[in-house]
Amino acid sequence: MTAEQTACKLWRAGTVACDMQWLGQDWDGETVEPPVGFCMQLEADELTLRARREAPACLMPGSRSGEFTPLLWKYDVAEFFLRGESVKPYMEINLAPNGAWWAALFDEPRANHPGFDAAAIAVRSRGLCNDPCWEGELRLPLVTLRELGWDPEELRASACAVLRQKDGSYRYASTCMQVGEKPDFHRPWCWPPVQMQG
Repeated sequence: MTAEQTACKLWRAGTVACDMQWLGQDWDGETVEPPVGFCMQLEADELTLRARREAPACLMPGSRSGEFTPLLWKYDVAEFFLRGESVKPYMEINLAPNGAWWAALFDEPRANHPGFDAAAIAVRSRGLCNDPCWEGELRLPLVTLRELGWDPEELRASACAVLRQKDGSYRYASTCMQVGEKPDFHRPWCWPPVQMQG
């Protein structure tokens, strides 16, 4: 089967609008209702990532807004994958509905980049969970991307969602997925260039 890819829009600094893109279909081709929205926007010195859904959030117990928290993918989470023009390395950023976050840098799929301390990045994040809606936001310093040799306007990206169901099962959605295969977001060679907006 061929990969289904949707380019992530990246809104330029100073652009007032930052329209949401929506993940409305899961990895198995089933409708995600309500869908998960995401937005990426450049600010003067930060890359802002947002996610929202018009549904109650399934949160990791003990997680808090603004805190670096491993294993967020076991609950509702938006995941942003970024890389420069070259495939290695790539970054995974997890954003929970309440603003808890986690990140890692990989040289190969799930192979950690040595010496990278994601918890030390000066990330700012927050979240708002109001039944029946949640919205999370994370601000990543552009200096972090530039230190990796990445041009913020020439990123390749994939936005994803992990949604934990009441029965403990999961649904997966992504802008870059291959219907019928086991869900796997770690496919940096598949991610298309961002589409600059504004």
